[in-house]
Amino acid sequence: MSTAILKHEYLTEAEFRAWGGCLSFTSKAMQALDEALRKEHGISLTEFDVLITLYNAPNDRLRMTELSNRIVLTASGLTQLVTRLESKGLVGRSVDPADRRSFFAVLTSAGDQRLRESRPTHNEVIRSRLTRRLTPEQLATLGALWGVVAAAEKP
Repeated sequence: MSTAILKHEYLTEAEFRAWGGCLSFTSKAMQALDEALRKEHGISLTEFDVLITLYNAPNDRLRMTELSNRIVLTASGLTQLVTRLESKGLVGRSVDPADRRSFFAVLTSAGDQRLRESRPTHNEVIRSRLTRRLTPEQLATLGALWGVVAAAEKP
């Protein structure tokens, strides 16, 4: 048996810069989004994510399990979040008539209004932290690169 000490495997400089930049930007942007949305509209970034996900869903509603998958929360975490949004009147729940054991989370008119009011704040943070810092060509290239990465994840 060898007594050689295994060395750590490192990312290349290019890999580290790409990955580290992605993590750093994402962390700081999400923190700025959360702070701005809480301050200006009384909702967290995760709450905004639920509202916009429901807004983009057919009939402004999704099964709780589907919503949980789309916003990457555990079932119990989503239940707590939807309960909080429900108490604010921004989301409702309805029984799935096809499967009475399942529930839909449904965007309410108040939730639609809050989303409409908070979108400019959300968009301004994205523009100030990303899109205005890049030329149109750089922005197009970045979008294309993320498209390449996303396409590689599909089966």
